Amino acid sequence: MKRRWSRPMHEPTPLYGSISALSAILDELDEGLLVVGPDNRVACVNRHLRHVLGIDRDASGGVDADQFVRRTLAPRIAEESCRAKLLEFFSGRPRPLDALCTVSTSGGEDDRVCCSCRAVESGPFRGMRVVRLSPGPPGLRGNSVSGTAGRKWIGEILRQNDDWYRFLVENLNEGIALVDREGVVVFANRRLAEILGCPAAEATGAPGSLFLDEEDAGYMRDYLQNPDRSSHEVFEIDLVRKDGARIRALVATTPVIDASGACRGFLAGVLNITQRKQMELQFEESEEKYRSLVELSAETTLIHRDGIITYINPAGVRLLGASSPGEVVGKTVFDFIHPESRDLIRSFTARDLQGEETPLIELPVVRLDGTTVLVEGRGTRALFAGRPAVQVVMRDITHRKQAEERLQASNRHLLLLNRIIGTSALAKTPDELLETVLNQALDLLGYDGGGVYLAEPGRGGIALRYEREMPGGCLERAGGFLKAPCAKALAAGVPHYLERGSDPDSPASRLLRDIGFAALACIPVIVESDVAGVLLIGSRDRQSFPPGERALLEAIGREIGAGILRGMLHQRLEAANREANLYLDILTHDIRNADNVANIYADLLIDELDGEAAKHARKLKDGIRKSIEITANVATIRKIHESRAGLAPVDLDAVIRNEIEHFPDLCVRYDGLPVEVFADDLLPQIFTNLIGNTAKHGGPGVRVAVAVESLDEGTVVVTVADTGPGIPDEMKGAILYRFERENGRRGSQGLGLSICRMLAARYGGRIWIEDRVAGHPEEGAAFRFTLRKAGGGRGA
Repeated sequence: MKRRWSRPMHEPTPLYGSISALSAILDELDEGLLVVGPDNRVACVNRHLRHVLGIDRDASGGVDADQFVRRTLAPRIAEESCRAKLLEFFSGRPRPLDALCTVSTSGGEDDRVCCSCRAVESGPFRGMRVVRLSPGPPGLRGNSVSGTAGRKWIGEILRQNDDWYRFLVENLNEGIALVDREGVVVFANRRLAEILGCPAAEATGAPGSLFLDEEDAGYMRDYLQNPDRSSHEVFEIDLVRKDGARIRALVATTPVIDASGACRGFLAGVLNITQRKQMELQFEESEEKYRSLVELSAETTLIHRDGIITYINPAGVRLLGASSPGEVVGKTVFDFIHPESRDLIRSFTARDLQGEETPLIELPVVRLDGTTVLVEGRGTRALFAGRPAVQVVMRDITHRKQAEERLQASNRHLLLLNRIIGTSALAKTPDELLETVLNQALDLLGYDGGGVYLAEPGRGGIALRYEREMPGGCLERAGGFLKAPCAKALAAGVPHYLERGSDPDSPASRLLRDIGFAALACIPVIVESDVAGVLLIGSRDRQSFPPGERALLEAIGREIGAGILRGMLHQRLEAANREANLYLDILTHDIRNADNVANIYADLLIDELDGEAAKHARKLKDGIRKSIEITANVATIRKIHESRAGLAPVDLDAVIRNEIEHFPDLCVRYDGLPVEVFADDLLPQIFTNLIGNTAKHGGPGVRVAVAVESLDEGTVVVTVADTGPGIPDEMKGAILYRFERENGRRGSQGLGLSICRMLAARYGGRIWIEDRVAGHPEEGAAFRFTLRKAGGGRGA
C-alpha cells in the first residue's frame, strides 16, 4: 500500500481528519503553533498559542486565516517589520520567515520569541502553512529505546501515523534526533542533517559522540549512564560539523520511557544558536560600549517611564545638583522642569513614545537646590526593562548662552561704533554729527536720555547743542554739576560716572535724585588735546555702567571729538584748496597769455630770420608749444578731478571726425561706426593726445588709422594705430603710467598718455597698447581703449 506522504504532487491535498488527531500532539508542545489549510482557513491553534492569545478552541477553528492573523495574532507583535512580514506571508506571497520579536501575552507580559513561518511544499499536507512562536528550544515528548530490540520498537512507533510524523518533524525549524542508550543516533530529521552538515542517512546509525568534542562527549556518556535524572534538560554545547566547523547549539533532551517504565533512549531537540550567540555577544559588547559612553559622557542622559526617572548618568547627577543617582531615580521628570515648560514636555513625551522625531529645544531645569539652569536637549523612544520609555539627552548651555549674550552685546557695540564712525565721516556739520550720534547711542544701548554740550569759544562756558529725553531737573542743573562734581576730571579729559551707591544720602545719590536719573555718564569730547565739550548719557533704571559699556561710551566720546576735528580739518582743507586753485588759475591764465604772445613773436622771427637764427627761432617755438601743451594738460587734469557732472550719451563718430580735422598735415584713415557712448566733454582729449603723440614721435611720413568696433552688446573698442617706430614690449605697461612712475617722481613727460588712462577709467573702460602687426613692435603701435555704449545711441 502506497504511503500517503509519498503520493505525487498532483494528487489531492491531505485528509483533514488527520489534523484533529494531530492537534492532540501539537497541544503537548511548549511552543505556539498555528496551522492553516490550503483553503486559507485555520486548521489548528495549539494550546500554548491559545493561552498566549487568550482565546478558546472554538474561537479559532475554521475561521479565515487572514482575518485571524490580522485581528488576533499580528496586533500582539510589537515590531512593525515582523508584523509586515507576517501579513505578507498570508497575502499570497508565502516567503519563509525567521525573526526575533516581542509578543504581548494575554496576561499583559512581553515575551521575546522566535517567529518562524513555513509553507509545506510536498507530502499529504502540501499547501498548508505553519506559524511557530518558540520561546525556547522546542520540546517534544515521545519514546526511545536502546539496543537492536529498541530500534525495532522505535521503528514500530514511527510507522504509526506516518503522515503526522512527516508533517510535524520535517517542517520544524529544530533538529530532531532519537538516541538510544548506547548513544547511537537512531533517527535524524532533515533540519538536524543541515545543522551537522551531512546527509540524514549518514547521521543515522552513527554515535552521537562523532559530532562532539572530547569534553562534551564525556558529558554525553555521563548523561546516558544516569537515565533516572531530571526528565527534561536544556543545555548548550558545541557541535562539530562534518567539515570541522564548530557551531553553538541549544539542546533539549527528554527520556523515552517504554510501557514497563524503563528508559530506552532519548529524544533531543537541537537548535542552531550560533548566530544568536554572536548577536548576543555583539549586543553585550554594544551595550557595554553604550554604557561606557553614557557613563563617561559629559552630556546628561536620563530615561523616564510614565514620567518616573528610572536611570540617570553621572553627568546628569551633577547637572541636577545631586550627590548620587539615588537622589534622582524614582522622582518624576516634572520635578526638575520649570512649571512654564511642563505642558511642552508632556506634549513632546507623547510624540517621543509614538516614535516621532521631536526637535531640539531649550528649556529651564530646576536643580535640587532650587537654582535654575538652561539646558538644550531632545527625547527619543526607547525600551527599558521591556517596556516603552523615553530617553532624554541634554546639556547645560548656561555658559554658552551667557557667551552668546556677551557676543551679541559686543556685536551691538561694534555696530554702534561702525554707525557712529560712518556718521562722523559723512556728517556735513557738527550739529548733524551730534544729533545722529546721540540718537544711535540711545537706541542701540537702551539708555533713557542724553545730551551733548560744547564749549563756547571766547565766552569761557559750555552750551547745550543737542539733547533727547533729558529730564528737566538735569537740564536745569547741568551747568552746576558739570562745573562742581566732575569739573576737574573733565578738564583733565577723564570720564566721570555718577552712580547710586549703598549710601542713599551720599552727594552723588542726592544729585541723581534731583536730576531724575539713576546713573549718569559724563564723557569728555576731546579735540586736538583740548576738551571741547561733554557727552551726557543717563539711565532711569540701571544703577551703574558695566565696564564694557563704559569703554564703549568713552569710544563714542572720542569719535565725536574726531568727527568735530575732521570737520574742522575739512573746512581748512577746502579753504586751502580754494586758495591753491586760485593761485593755479592765475598762473595758468598768465602763462597761457604769455605763451600766446611769445608764440606770435616766434612766428614773426621765423618769417624774418634766415639760416642759423631762423633755426633757433623754430626751437623757441617748439618750446613755447610744449609749454602750451603742458598748461592744457594741467587744466584737463584739474577738470577730471573737480568735475562732478554725470556721464551722458556722446556721438563718438562726430567727436573722432572733429578731432581728425585738427591734424590737417597728418595722414589719418578712419573706419567709423555710428554709435553713442557714455562720456562728457573731455572725451575729445583722448584723441587729441593719442593722435598728437603720433604726430610728435612718429617721424616723417607716419600714417594713422582710427577704427571703432563693437566688442559686445554694451561695449565698443576704439583703436588708434600708427606706422611709427613702435613701442618695445617692456615699455607697453609702463608708458601709460610714466607721469606717475618715472624715476619715482612726477613730471610732465608722458602726461598726455596718463590723461588718456584716467579718462578711459572715468568712462568705465580701460586702455592698453598692442603691436600694430602682432609680434613686430618695430612696425608701429596700436593704442586700444573701451567705451560703454549708451542705451539710446544710434549704434547701441
